[in-house]
Amino acid sequence: MYSFTHLSELHAENCGIAILNPGWIHPQRTLDTSVLFLGKKATVTIEEDSETLQVKPDGVRLFTAGHTHDGETSIDESALYYWMHFKCKESPPVLDEEEAHAILNKKAVIRTRLHNSLMLPKEFCLPDVKMYQEMFHDLLFEQETPLFTNEKFQTLFRLMMLKLNETVISEHAVNEETTKRHSVIYSTIQAIFENLTDGDFSVKKLADMMQYNPDYLGRLFKSVMCKSIEEYLIDQRIQHAVNQLIEGNDTIQKIAWDCGFNSKRNFIRQFLKRKGVTPSELRLRYRMMHITNR
Repeated sequence: MYSFTHLSELHAENCGIAILNPGWIHPQRTLDTSVLFLGKKATVTIEEDSETLQVKPDGVRLFTAGHTHDGETSIDESALYYWMHFKCKESPPVLDEEEAHAILNKKAVIRTRLHNSLMLPKEFCLPDVKMYQEMFHDLLFEQETPLFTNEKFQTLFRLMMLKLNETVISEHAVNEETTKRHSVIYSTIQAIFENLTDGDFSVKKLADMMQYNPDYLGRLFKSVMCKSIEEYLIDQRIQHAVNQLIEGNDTIQKIAWDCGFNSKRNFIRQFLKRKGVTPSELRLRYRMMHITNR
């Protein structure tokens, strides 16, 4: 992750659209400017100090000043990307993943650290690439038909960089929320398996163990697993019962009890609903198949 300090002093040099034909290869060059690429059509491979990098459609790729760029191979198909050369007050330091995470994970830290700075990965995809293509078109138009002041061009460039930073921050927040949600679901599933055979185990008891509101935990679980906690619990109890029916000789009543069902009648009803046969029928079918296949 690059940290571009002194946002107000970022300076756009020039921009353009690269329309490339099959056989083209990026020339070797060492620039005194940083470069931002926005891919639109096909993938272009470029080496930076012998590291192979790619400019992908709908993706952003950053190259910083002072590095040698070279084409690794010629392209096989027509390609197109937007490019912007710009200068920074100082070479952007690279933040490791832990430091970047610590900054992007808290709004207060973001406001403090990025009040006049940007944090952008070397490469990232855009969820709304059309907006940035339009920004590039505005920049190209201003570059070719400038107003009486160059400040509009610079303002449009900094606005685009700010929007890119907003996208990175929002995508990080989404990923963090997803990670948190999955962590809660994993813990929920683990608790279900640990209490699978407890007939008194319920969604409320589970929510109390997890220290979450039952309604919230239920909605969260269903949004990820596409079924309610209760349905998932019953599914796992039924699967546990299937294993006991196949591997053991306990009565249906005992298996129902051992699998967390408080009544044989409810156990048979739930089993028939999910498996299409009664517990006794499944056991008989398995044993007939087992005898036939010996």
